[in-house]
This record gives sequence, C-alpha cells and structure tokens, in this order.
Amino acid sequence: MAATLYLLGAVNAEVNTLTGRERQSVTLHTGLTGLQADKIFWFFGPVIPNTSIVESQVIRGENITEFKGRFREKLQLDRETGSLTIRNLTLNNSGVYQLDFFNTHKTSQRFYLTVYAPVPLPQVRKIPEGDFLDSSSEKGSCSVVCSVENRRDMTLSWYRGEKRLNQTSSPDLSTNLSLHLEIKLPDNNIYSCVAAYPVGNQTTKLNIETLCLQFSNAQFHLLPH
Repeated sequence: MAATLYLLGAVNAEVNTLTGRERQSVTLHTGLTGLQADKIFWFFGPVIPNTSIVESQVIRGENITEFKGRFREKLQLDRETGSLTIRNLTLNNSGVYQLDFFNTHKTSQRFYLTVYAPVPLPQVRKIPEGDFLDSSSEKGSCSVVCSVENRRDMTLSWYRGEKRLNQTSSPDLSTNLSLHLEIKLPDNNIYSCVAAYPVGNQTTKLNIETLCLQFSNAQFHLLPH
C-alpha cells in the first residue's frame, strides 16, 4: 500500500508513504528504468534518514555494492531502477528512507515506511448474567463483549450483516480494545466483530445459538470469515 505526500522541507518536496507487515517483504519502488547512475546511496532513520545502509558505485567499470547497518542482510538493490527491497520486515524497519543517485547532478527520493504486526483475532465472550439464558424467553437479551489486543491505527467494530453498528479505537496501546453489544432475543441476524488495520483485518462471527442460548461458560465460537 502506498501514497504520495508533499511536505515542506522534504527532499524534492515529495515523500512516498508505504505500509508493510512483519515477516513479509516490501519494495521501495523508484519508478525509474534503465538507471545509468555512477553512485546510488540509500539512507535510513526513524525520523531523519541520516544512516547509510546502501552504497553502490561503478568503479573502473565494475558495480560495487555494499549493504550496511543492522539489517543489511535483509536488503536487495535493483541497480537498473535504484529500487530497494527489504525482506523479513520487523517493526524496527519503520522509518524514513532516502535514495540519492548521481549522474550529472544529484537526485533524491524519500519514502516513509510503517511496518505493522500481524492482525490479532478478536475474541467474543458473553457477559455473565447467570448460569444460562432461557431460550424460550422472547423478551430476553444477550450481552456480549468483543476484545482485541490494541495496535497502532487499529479499529474494532461490530457489524450486523454489512451494517456497522459501532466502532472504537484508542491511542493507548497498553490496554485492549473492547466493544459491547446487546442483542434482543430471538435474533436471526449475523453479527461480526472486526479488528481492522492498515494491512488487513480479522473477523470473529458471533454464533448466537452457541453463545447466548446455551451455557454461559462458552467463551466464544469462531466461524470461517
């Protein structure tokens, strides 16, 4: 996933923004082809790209490329385009990357990469109101709560069919996200709890018959998404 931002003070006033997922790969595409550059340098930093990670130069007709820094084993340079691939991503790979290459003059590009952990699966449980709920009672209700380990830029939502009923998020990553739902029984609708993330989502579907109409010690029931 990528986008382009224009920022004051940035190199060439252009920053390409990308997202990646832990343990996967991402390529910082330059959009160039047939690059004839004597020198190609890549720099990285969490905020300012001031650490050299790639130095590639043509010396006496031979391409000499050196990968540097703590994740040098993950890097792969395409010298025809200047694009950089980062393999086996970790959260520490998030930050700003800058490409400098030299022909008759210096040209630069910047990329802002955010790496996310895999999307956790939300868990649904009944809020206890007794040992069990009488399934013959049409006036009854079932209270459930969906929770998930909070992550950066995550939202947690309840859906009835395709309609979103409510949503929550929090910048406090030290606490789980939780979202309550009360269902009036009987109810034949399909309810889903969705943890959404810039790099994907995870869904847990609520089985009313299993969770609400049987013993309350059934913690959660998962169905294929």
